[in-house]
Amino acid sequence: MKNRITISKVIITLLMITIIGIGISGCGKTQTKLPLLEFPQFGGFTPHNFEVQINADTSKLPKQATVYKVIPGKIDEKTVEKLCKIFGFDASAVKTKDKYGVVRKQNGKMLCTYNTGSYYFGETKNLHNYFPGKVVPSKEECVKIAKSFVDKYNLLPKRYKYHVAISSNTTFHPSFEKSILIDRTVSFRPVINGREIAGASLDITIGDKGEIEAVDNYLYDIAPLKGTYALKSMDEVIKELKTDSSKQWWIEPDKPGVKKIIVDKVEIKYYGDVGTPLEFKQLFVQPVYYLSGETVYKDGTRGRFGVTLQAVSNRYIKP
Repeated sequence: MKNRITISKVIITLLMITIIGIGISGCGKTQTKLPLLEFPQFGGFTPHNFEVQINADTSKLPKQATVYKVIPGKIDEKTVEKLCKIFGFDASAVKTKDKYGVVRKQNGKMLCTYNTGSYYFGETKNLHNYFPGKVVPSKEECVKIAKSFVDKYNLLPKRYKYHVAISSNTTFHPSFEKSILIDRTVSFRPVINGREIAGASLDITIGDKGEIEAVDNYLYDIAPLKGTYALKSMDEVIKELKTDSSKQWWIEPDKPGVKKIIVDKVEIKYYGDVGTPLEFKQLFVQPVYYLSGETVYKDGTRGRFGVTLQAVSNRYIKP
């Protein structure tokens, strides 16, 4: 009798361990299967038949991560009224409607509102244009102007924190025989769980004397999927680096003959939709590995590289 009770307790304990293990690993049957990520390519050479040396400390990288579903926004009448008021459009604006949304034009300006919830405003005369006397504020001033603008009109969803980046736009002007600064773009990029979502952003382009030349909103809401998803091990990552699976490389100098890559840093980021405002290409926000470091070429020269690849374990990826 005691033997039967002992055996029953062992079986129950094993079952409990198995159930807990499944719950922790996030590999239950209810997990949503994910599509293979399709990365836009930068062009240039992709390394083949190379060695991989990992110098980065990967011991503290998470083994699991949350995946999110993209929730497209909606442009309702109230939102349209708000945008028209912000950017100076009234009932006399010329409207063109198609299956993607509505385009309004008035006084040399354009406002596009899309069914995906995205929108775009452009001051068509001065945007990315040089003219004598054009003065573009400093980077610090442009960031202040952009922050003041989004705060004033409450343009950033509260659910995210944001990483602020700035880029300078130039053009070559023959009369100066050099590149001329024409405007700067301040980007507000959403951060979730401490990690930036690549692809999503609100971009504000600032030109002459602080004028807002363009606003490009490509933010969307997200909702977490049930459970967590196991991530690929470093052994799996190294193996995939040497295959033709989907990944995104950049290499400097951009030339063939990579003999070895030395990985100095491994990061986990989130990769969102990087399609167009017209339609979503990626319906999920997934974690990705970003590896960077040094390239060693067969001719003895050295360079730099970065590569992005899907981090979620292949057992969750649709065949």
